[in-house]
Amino acid sequence: MDMTTADPLVGTTLDQRYHVEARVASGGMATVYVAHDRRLDRRLACKVMHPSLAQDPSFVRRFINEAHSVAKLSHPNVVQVYDQGTDQGHVYLAMEYVPGQTLRDMLNARGRLAPADALEVISPVLAALGAAHQAGLVHRDVKPENVLLTEDGRVKVADFGLARAVESAQQGTTKTGTVMGTAAYLAPEQIERGAADARTDVYAAGIMLYELLTGSQPHTGDTPISIAYQHVNEDVPRPSRAVPGLPPQVDTLVTRATERDPRYRPGDAGQYLALVLNVKSALPAGAAAGPTAGPQAIGAAPAGGDGNDTLVVETGGLPDAAPVEPDYGDRGRNRRLDLDYRSLPVIVVAGVLAVLMLGFGWWFLVGRYEPVPDVVGMHQQDARAVLGDIPVQVEVGDKRVYSQEDPGSVAKVEPAVGERILPEDTVTVFLSKGPQTVEMPDLVGQSAQDARAALEDDGFAEIVEEETTSQDHPAGTVISTDPEPGADADREAPVTLTVSEGFEVPDVEGLQQDQAQSTLQEAGLQVSVTEQPSEDVPEGEVISQDPAAGGTVSSGDSVTITVSSGPEEIEIPDVTGWKVDDAKKHLEELGFKVKVSRLFGGDRVTRYSPQGSATEGTEIELIASPFAPQGGDDGGGGGRPGNGNGNGNDD
Repeated sequence: MDMTTADPLVGTTLDQRYHVEARVASGGMATVYVAHDRRLDRRLACKVMHPSLAQDPSFVRRFINEAHSVAKLSHPNVVQVYDQGTDQGHVYLAMEYVPGQTLRDMLNARGRLAPADALEVISPVLAALGAAHQAGLVHRDVKPENVLLTEDGRVKVADFGLARAVESAQQGTTKTGTVMGTAAYLAPEQIERGAADARTDVYAAGIMLYELLTGSQPHTGDTPISIAYQHVNEDVPRPSRAVPGLPPQVDTLVTRATERDPRYRPGDAGQYLALVLNVKSALPAGAAAGPTAGPQAIGAAPAGGDGNDTLVVETGGLPDAAPVEPDYGDRGRNRRLDLDYRSLPVIVVAGVLAVLMLGFGWWFLVGRYEPVPDVVGMHQQDARAVLGDIPVQVEVGDKRVYSQEDPGSVAKVEPAVGERILPEDTVTVFLSKGPQTVEMPDLVGQSAQDARAALEDDGFAEIVEEETTSQDHPAGTVISTDPEPGADADREAPVTLTVSEGFEVPDVEGLQQDQAQSTLQEAGLQVSVTEQPSEDVPEGEVISQDPAAGGTVSSGDSVTITVSSGPEEIEIPDVTGWKVDDAKKHLEELGFKVKVSRLFGGDRVTRYSPQGSATEGTEIELIASPFAPQGGDDGGGGGRPGNGNGNGNDD
């Protein structure tokens, strides 16, 4: 670890989580620190971008997008990205910590490798790149400095996407086409047009294999521009020219991957890996040792500087060169022809023609092209205006795409930002529907209907509702969500709403009124009481309840209980003056029992007891006397006894 220079970031904590312990290394774009994740209690690496990049909003936007893409890439030969963030102007990546050394360190220490060893190293690199290519990612800066060798012998590839983020930021500040990368490993199409796909990574891997086999890079020069010029205009030589005796199959692996025309390279790193594994299995005995390395190959660096720093190359700034049409009959390699000019005039004329052809060739191949400007993040109308200045035809993609840009603004363009196009070409802009991962809103307490509508408005595709009982939440309201409020939520993943269905009404039938009221009120329910006579249920006891026991209610709902008021009372008619037999019959028909007491043989009711009302079955005592006032037989007591005919005479 680099502890020789005081670093103000050492000893600080990023985002109150990543405690920076020591500086590991510093490069052209970032400084790497070893840090401790206080939340998960683990050691990791923090790559902090240089301030010049961190202050560029375009870079920060691209950096975040690329980090999200790379974080989804899981492969044993890829350095895992855990997190990204910005804290007090520091833009950083939290990554897997890989103790060990870089492939560059090993090359500097050991020099070139034997063929079998070289293929053993390049194979996991291609496996990592192949996984990225399958996921739609292009590294853009494959070189030994980005290949890490662990202490236990594993190979891991780092820094996916960083070159893309810096390159896009550079495109936003200059009209000249630029490409981010390391000159020694740039493919011709990157240099000429700024175009990059899986085949550009294959080209860089082929250059790296050449370096593993020979101990040096195929093209050297005093400046990155001069090296880039050679990549465009010269073939990569066979490794056996530098190290005689290398197997021809190994030569073929290098020349196939480094074809100047990308059409003749393997389509992606997965295809190239298949070729490497075939050659590796077919190497003749003794190839593992390889030819003896000469003294210049051991740890040799290319002339004129190492050329291995990642930097910006202006694609329009290369020296003019005539276009070269390769001879694909020999894997695209050009055959040099010895020209014999017999006179000076011929040479002069040829020189003039060559200059004219160079000028026309530059205009035809480079000068008439324009780089696609960075309109990502702009509103649609602003993007149309910027693209119209080239001018190009602008189309809007049929479907919106997820991105970190604001919904409705430009998420990406095809061709990509920085690629070179002709005026009147068509550029398709794809509008953003916002990031795929957003913060989960707090929906607890809302109705399920409102919560669902809010999630649908936010772009969530699948919403699941699950019901459960709850005394704390009214029926139909959200109790909890998965993901939890504030957590990262993927708009393409299901969101589960746990919705209250209320709780069951307690059973209070058969309880006394005061006990039933207490039970319901403790459950958070309002209580209404009605009374009802009952022959079967004792007075004061609950006959029934509404809602019935087991029904679903919410806290604060009302439950009506019906309480027994005892048996129903019947009004006792006034039978004073009635004939005893008539009175007795009438009272018995009403449900009463009748007891007759006669005084002096009396036949008419003098008085009765009890009076008023009484329950069915109550015994009514009739007192009969000869001195009783006479009344009608129908109960109109108080008058003269009748004979049943209403004339007041005895029978």
